[in-house]
Amino acid sequence: RLVTNCLWPVRFVTKGWRHLKHNKKRESMINRCNFWRVTLAFAFVCAVAVAHATTPILTKEQVQKFRQLPAAEREALLRTLRTGRPAAGLRTTSGQEAETRADEMVSPAAIGTESFKVPRLKPGDTIIIHFTPHDEAEEKDRLRAEKLGPPIELPDQKLFVLDQFGAITLKKAGRIVLKGLNEEEAVARIGAEPPFQELRVEVRLLPVEEPLKPFGYDLFTGAAKTLMPAMDVPVPADYVVGPGDALLIQLFGKENVEHELVITRDGTVLFPGIGPIPVAGLTFSQLQNEIHNRVRKQLIGVKASVTLGRLRSIRVFVLGDVERPGSYTVSGLSTITNALFVSGGVKRIGSLRNVQLKRRGKLITRFDLYDLLLRGDSRRDRRLQAGDVIFIPSIGKTAGIAGRVRRPAIYELKKEKTIDDLIAMAGGLAPDAYPQGAQIERILASHERTLIDVDLTQKETRKTELRDGDVIKIYSILEKLKSVVTLSGQVHRPGEYQWKPNMRLTDLISSLANLLPEVDARYLLIKRENSLDRSIELLGADLVTALENPDSQANIFLQPRDEVHVFDIHGDRAAVIEPLLEQARARSAPDRPEREVSLAGMVHHPGRYPLSPNMRIGDLLLAAGGLTDRAYTLEAELSRFTVIDGKEREQSRQTIDLAALLQGDSEKDIALESYDRLVIRRIPKWDEDGTIEIVGEVRFPGKYPIKRGEKLSDVIKRAGGPTDEAFPKGAIFIRESVRQREQEHLERLFREMERELAILSVKGPEIGVKKEAALVEGQALLRQLRVAKAAGRMVIKLEDVLEGREGYGITVQGGDKLFIPQRPREVTVIGEVYYPTSHLSDAELSSSDYIRLSGGVKEKGNKKAIYVVHAGGSVSPPRRWFGGSVEVGPGDTIVVPLKVDRVSKLKLFKDVSTILFQLAVTAAA
Repeated sequence: RLVTNCLWPVRFVTKGWRHLKHNKKRESMINRCNFWRVTLAFAFVCAVAVAHATTPILTKEQVQKFRQLPAAEREALLRTLRTGRPAAGLRTTSGQEAETRADEMVSPAAIGTESFKVPRLKPGDTIIIHFTPHDEAEEKDRLRAEKLGPPIELPDQKLFVLDQFGAITLKKAGRIVLKGLNEEEAVARIGAEPPFQELRVEVRLLPVEEPLKPFGYDLFTGAAKTLMPAMDVPVPADYVVGPGDALLIQLFGKENVEHELVITRDGTVLFPGIGPIPVAGLTFSQLQNEIHNRVRKQLIGVKASVTLGRLRSIRVFVLGDVERPGSYTVSGLSTITNALFVSGGVKRIGSLRNVQLKRRGKLITRFDLYDLLLRGDSRRDRRLQAGDVIFIPSIGKTAGIAGRVRRPAIYELKKEKTIDDLIAMAGGLAPDAYPQGAQIERILASHERTLIDVDLTQKETRKTELRDGDVIKIYSILEKLKSVVTLSGQVHRPGEYQWKPNMRLTDLISSLANLLPEVDARYLLIKRENSLDRSIELLGADLVTALENPDSQANIFLQPRDEVHVFDIHGDRAAVIEPLLEQARARSAPDRPEREVSLAGMVHHPGRYPLSPNMRIGDLLLAAGGLTDRAYTLEAELSRFTVIDGKEREQSRQTIDLAALLQGDSEKDIALESYDRLVIRRIPKWDEDGTIEIVGEVRFPGKYPIKRGEKLSDVIKRAGGPTDEAFPKGAIFIRESVRQREQEHLERLFREMERELAILSVKGPEIGVKKEAALVEGQALLRQLRVAKAAGRMVIKLEDVLEGREGYGITVQGGDKLFIPQRPREVTVIGEVYYPTSHLSDAELSSSDYIRLSGGVKEKGNKKAIYVVHAGGSVSPPRRWFGGSVEVGPGDTIVVPLKVDRVSKLKLFKDVSTILFQLAVTAAA
């Protein structure tokens, strides 16, 4: 990586030397400065490259992101890290990040191993293979169908399980081995087959359920490779002393002496003043008694205190199905389990329930590790002696138990014979277990697997005898709660509540105080599920009426698993109701039509609503939040659809006396049927409140509400009329609808000009005199056109409007704006002149005179296209031969446009240039 990163600095220095060599004419000082600049740059880049190549550390967050990437991206990223090239999404750390604790960092070398491995396919894995045609493959299929026959037939099956050899079988391709490949490599392998070369292949590895693990073998995970002799543990009284053990003896009384004596190889202790004492085969307590007696008899007036010092080491053998069989040197206090830990533990094929301790060819004891693991009983964990053999035979019969038990695993059977015994070893059933639906997966004598349904609530079933290889599956109960009702929406405490017999709506919501402030208590929606066919029924409820009359039908009886939703007065009810209506529509039939009605017009929440039993027009109005203030309350229209003899559908309409209905006339409150549609009209001549803004030289400027058909002159009179300083001739009248149309025209013009520039960039100079200059000018105009905003100005003659002349009456619209400026004293010259500015108006000066006062027309200016934008917004075209001069007055603007002919003959450039100038004049005004 270091060499790779330093290659381009070397090339840079080489270019620097070549630059110095070919510039001998320059002064020597400049050459020396260039040399040192190049050298310092090279040193700096090399330092950065070394730092980059030697500190590739990834944080835990980056590792987490790596795990979340798709398999193909993870594999590519691993290759990038191994080759040393920088990769997106992973960065090296420096500075403060480099000071992070080492346990929070992961080296890239670790990626690709252990948990960072990209998952690879193995026997038993389940994968999904998805075939889709490429765009070009579809055309080939069409041609093939015309000439050679039918197109490629996609495989019907998409879910595959790798067999014991890691292979799958595809139609027309045969057997394909995918074992050891990741998802990306599997795509390439399948796509290489001739039938699939013209198809897009996708492979996804499905996550599988964690397999059951044999119980107890995790005990030896991380076991120590060596076991040092225990030096500081209490010595039990039954410890058998032997050669090599050290005795610490203190004599006190007439004599005070301390001795450290080692038991010799022949099993004796050479005691000073007493002689040899045979102790071989004695326990520690017997040794103490023997020495006490000898001292008391042979050393008058002296007592002894005896303890053990350094203990001897013994050599034992651990054989059978263990991880590292062989002979081991252990402490004299070691037991069977200590030796198993030293050997790395028992293999998965070894027995944990028949650990044998043999001494001189005889079986001393059998140790069941399940006693230690399940009950903490270590009585049979015997202490070892020199030459002992610990033998682990192969595992016996096994049975597994999975699912909702406290300790799912595969257990080795010894005395356990029934399902009840296996459940007891697994710690019993979990609280959410469903024993009625348990299953036994069993291997038959015919070497086939089968499933047996069992009900573990029956005592006889729990006494069923187990066979070798059985797996008991205990499933969980359903997630759905029983005997509950759900409350949601605009309530203080949404959630699930206990259902009780004869429970009503007011038992769930006992007061309006339980609801949030912005709530509509006149319409609640209850979703009810039919337990037989799982169809749903939607019911509307009026909580206010239910609270006022708890014994009335409005206080609906609730059923288990009902869901009650309380609506917000401002919220979108369709977001809640539409999905429920879709579920109900899925079960509609000729004899069971969709139970829904619709409401449109002047209500707060128009839309479709479920048809509750005995639902009437008044109930539907409550469901929609009631009428708005724009509603026509005298009558409404109800449309009803009826199927005649199953042949055709007819529509009928009737007028509803809405005024009587609102006053409480129950006869006018008609019962609704499926598909009914109620329309609430708007009050005639009711429009949205519109305003017009008048600013500038009027006595009372501001915004004024208007009515339909009102004239501009009337609104100006309401504003007090123009002041003495007003300049009606230069009034600016803006209308929103005109602005929108102009903006659409600008956008369309922008697209056309983009297309014209694209054509100009491809074609030769025959379009214009100078192609490159035309492109530059066109791009400049295009940028200006992109940011240009339409003004929406309408040219009016305000003086004629104020005088009320026939044909000049303007009807105002909402959003209109009128600006009456002060009387101006200047004439403005803009565009391609040397000094664009304003001049005092002079009746004796013409447009040419004003242009001459501004320095004259530039080389880029188009003298033939000069035009005048008058204060009122009208435009006088360029002067023609014998056409007379254009009159220029106060507030007028003289525009000298760009001479686009010099670079292009495209008329579009001229139009765009003219429009931009006019927009600029309007904005300035």
